[in-house]
Amino acid sequence: MASWARRAPRNLAPRRCRLPRGWLASVPLLLALGIGLPAFAQPAFAQDKIVLKASHLFPSDLYIWKQGPQVMLDEIEKASNGRVKFEVYPAGQLGKDTMAALQSGLADIALLVPSYTPNKFPLSSVSELPGLYHESCEGTEKLWRIAKPGGILHEAEYAPAGVRLLMVNALPPYVITTTTKPTEKLEALQGLKLRANGNSMKKAIAALGAVPVQVPTTEFYDALSRGTIDGGLNSYTAMPDYDLEKQLKFSVQGPRLGGGAVVLGMRKNRWEALPADIKQIFETAAANAQKRMCEWEENKTAEVRSKIVAQNGHTVVKLSPEETARWEKQVADVVTSWVQEIKAAGKDGQAILNAYHGQ
Repeated sequence: MASWARRAPRNLAPRRCRLPRGWLASVPLLLALGIGLPAFAQPAFAQDKIVLKASHLFPSDLYIWKQGPQVMLDEIEKASNGRVKFEVYPAGQLGKDTMAALQSGLADIALLVPSYTPNKFPLSSVSELPGLYHESCEGTEKLWRIAKPGGILHEAEYAPAGVRLLMVNALPPYVITTTTKPTEKLEALQGLKLRANGNSMKKAIAALGAVPVQVPTTEFYDALSRGTIDGGLNSYTAMPDYDLEKQLKFSVQGPRLGGGAVVLGMRKNRWEALPADIKQIFETAAANAQKRMCEWEENKTAEVRSKIVAQNGHTVVKLSPEETARWEKQVADVVTSWVQEIKAAGKDGQAILNAYHGQ
């Protein structure tokens, strides 16, 4: 055997790496010169980018998304200097149940439509009741008062579900729109088949003497053109998005027949993980977008109404104060019925309603 194979090495232990004295004092100089330290010695940076997934059910260019939530996201990206980025998934790409997508973690932020899932948001349906508001900004302010974090609705319905609301919107109040028959008097509604989605809307239509028919928004135009329905509760702002002005030739102004609402929520644990300065940016952007959206809706309502009268031969029937009072009296029981149903389900609907009115 070769002599080198028989001879055992003197010491196989690794030698210690001794750093020169005073090396810590040299770190600032090294950094100033642009000489990097080993990865393990570098501090964690607070400026890491935050990427969040946002989900909603609507086409990306539909105003319900474009004029509110998208405005908020754009402002956040700009105000954070790109620290926050959003990936937006429209048209139910992360699932038709946006609440499920939010709670499962598929989405970080989601636009929720309480009337689409009334079993999950029974108290939020207060925003759909007739007689509560005249304009979108009025309804939005009243809804935000109870739905904001710490508000009675938020604590009763959203916080337990692990959702932190960012902004809300009360859609423009619904008006009755019809295809061939004007409805100047309450009696003219008798037997008309009118689209009504949502429990409160159905009750309001039935209380007025018409027949409520549930039709998805995407099928509204076809149902009108086939004569399956005679009209429906609708807002002026939604008409251009679905070409409804081509079918609906009459509308009634005056009575407050209810509306709808959308809320933008974020997964609570994702919200809590945000840095404090980013949370502030979110809150400011959300408040700005919420105000901008309802103002846009009010301006658009007047614009669309004037346009369809001038270009589509649409007739707006303005009820007298006396006739308006008759209509509102007919639907008043819808509110009472809602409170009773909520109570039967073990929830305090009256407290929610009182808070909505600022009582």
